[in-house]
Amino acid sequence: MLNHYDWQPGNGTRYDLYYSKTGSRAFVSWMRRGGAGGTAMAFTHYLHYSYIMEKMEINTADAVGILQFLEEMGHDVGYPEPGTIYEHAKGKAQIKVLE
Repeated sequence: MLNHYDWQPGNGTRYDLYYSKTGSRAFVSWMRRGGAGGTAMAFTHYLHYSYIMEKMEINTADAVGILQFLEEMGHDVGYPEPGTIYEHAKGKAQIKVLE
């Protein structure tokens, strides 16, 4: 089942995400164009931030924000090395299931 989420990891960005998992395959989509369009990827394995950056064509801070969501969903993820410059989350993460 495809679920719709409002994810706020505390970095000042709201992520309008769709997520689904079936067996070992998962799918995530960020509707970053006002909820009408965006970028998506399907995966079956550990996710590194650089892989998400490449496949979803997003920056480091957004890759980390989406990785935090995927980690919350139970996936193994890899974050940037300490000292990497990007907008770090400073607030408390919030998640809301929509529709």
